[in-house]
Amino acid sequence: MVRTWSRCCSFLSRFMALNGLYTFYFDAKKNGFRDSWKLKTYCLLHHLVCVLSLARMLYNSAGDMRIGVSILTMGSTAGFCIHSCWQKRQGIRKLSNGLIRMEAKFFVGVPSSSVLRHRFYLKLVFVSITLIRIHLFYPFYMKRLLPHLFVLNLVCYWQVYNMLLAAAFCFYCLLWQICRSQEIINNRMLLLLSRARTKNRLREMTRCLKLYSKLLLLSNQVNLEYGHVSVCVLACKSWYQITHGYEIFQMVAAPQSIDMSLGIRIFVVLTYILDAINMVFATDVAEMFTKLREDSRRILRETNRMDRLLSMFALKLSLHPSRVVFLNVFTFDRKLTLTLFAKSMLFTICWLQGDYNKLKS
Repeated sequence: MVRTWSRCCSFLSRFMALNGLYTFYFDAKKNGFRDSWKLKTYCLLHHLVCVLSLARMLYNSAGDMRIGVSILTMGSTAGFCIHSCWQKRQGIRKLSNGLIRMEAKFFVGVPSSSVLRHRFYLKLVFVSITLIRIHLFYPFYMKRLLPHLFVLNLVCYWQVYNMLLAAAFCFYCLLWQICRSQEIINNRMLLLLSRARTKNRLREMTRCLKLYSKLLLLSNQVNLEYGHVSVCVLACKSWYQITHGYEIFQMVAAPQSIDMSLGIRIFVVLTYILDAINMVFATDVAEMFTKLREDSRRILRETNRMDRLLSMFALKLSLHPSRVVFLNVFTFDRKLTLTLFAKSMLFTICWLQGDYNKLKS
């Protein structure tokens, strides 16, 4: 189990480094992060190419609002990812290291619940589908929008979008690990509180509460490190929903006004549906985070053996936010997803109304 967990962390760190997000990697043999001048050089070149790619695509799409806004949303995401990669305090490294050490020291060998496992496997499936869709099928769609210098534009798009996808997947993995840790602690607390004559109960309870305190700090750090990046990713996804929704409405209301083959039309419809489903399932882990926090409060509230230690921690727990909040403004949950869908649909309809005369002719 230890070896499997180390290999998983090693694979994830290399996947992030490959997409220009980490200047370090996880060494499974030494069970810790290691700096690498090769990775730093690679990330530097990767980021320079990303900036040049974005500038090249933005220049090539001058006058096309749709492509221009897409590049700006993707570029802002890439910009925050680059800033996070090169910041001196390396907050993401400290956050990842804290979760890995907590897992290795306290939770190794403890199985996750079936709900968490299935959600993670489902996320892996959606990430794989997105990679296949972007790298194999999206080129045919993009050739219709940017026919000039097609290969160069395609390579630029691949590089930037892969960074966006890796950042979103990294955020999901960290939040999933926090949910797993909190679920295990909740189960241990519930077991201790349900048995009146448990040996060394106070010591075990103190240990659980210390783990809780560390986890609270780590979860707050996730909100801090991924606030700007996550908002930009959501903006990018929302804009793609608007553009694909516009094309779907155009296919239905004015099919003669759009020049698309049958394969491209199927791709647009499936992309719209898959992105919508992916956004819904992406917020599942945030919903679990909220539910586990509520379970923690219920465990501490419903017990009839509330000693002073528990009372102090219950107060401390109430002072920490129980939801995933970005920039102290956006709450990451299903309500946010539904709001994005509604706003995307509204902007799509407004766009169609503005182009009504052109589509009608």
